[in-house]
Amino acid sequence: MPTTTTAPLKDKPVFLYDDCCPLCRGYTKTFTALGWAERAPFSTIDETTLASLDMDRARHHIPLHDPAGPTRYGLDGILDVVEDEVALLGKIGKHPLVRAVLDRLYWFITYNRRHIITAAPPVDGFDCAPDFEPAPVAAYLCFCGAAATGLALVSGTGLAVGAAATAGAALVATRDDGWAINDMEAAGHTGSVAVATAGMGAIVRAATGNPRLAAAAAVVTAGRKLWLRRWMRTERPAAE
Repeated sequence: MPTTTTAPLKDKPVFLYDDCCPLCRGYTKTFTALGWAERAPFSTIDETTLASLDMDRARHHIPLHDPAGPTRYGLDGILDVVEDEVALLGKIGKHPLVRAVLDRLYWFITYNRRHIITAAPPVDGFDCAPDFEPAPVAAYLCFCGAAATGLALVSGTGLAVGAAATAGAALVATRDDGWAINDMEAAGHTGSVAVATAGMGAIVRAATGNPRLAAAAAVVTAGRKLWLRRWMRTERPAAE
């Protein structure tokens, strides 16, 4: 069990989120901003709370720790919180047809969350990274290929997007062996760079009608996305 900084949990339900996942940080922050729930990263949770969790399940479905009841995971906890605050919205989310769609979306995001928006895995302590599942990662790669190609064609930024994808592929191909990501997961990082590059180019082209400005925006976006993934080229420090 990792060494943690004790953080007493509050009376409201608390989302326990993956410290290394920008998506997790973002949507749990929304719940706290609305006053619907509290949140705490795994690195600050006390040992007693950690011991009460199904840690394998918690890596794939964000836990909602409730001082007044059982811990709920993933969409069960999210939709319960929503229903407590906006009953109609929660009931819509729990409708079997809507829930089926949300389940597939959650499945798609949770297994790809570390490369949709990058963050370096923790050097030591508990790593909340999900297990590798080929199907959702393959689905994400197909999405990236289709989205990047379509947006590049619309915005006329094919050269910039192609260069970004090539640079991303070179980055992940030369990554340090200390980082435990396989080739499909590494390709997910390349796909994310390509989609972000093409997306920014499409937005700027639509807003300005200027293809050169769109290409410049795409290049800047690609550079930023690649820079955020620079941790791949570093040697992973040994845990103390």
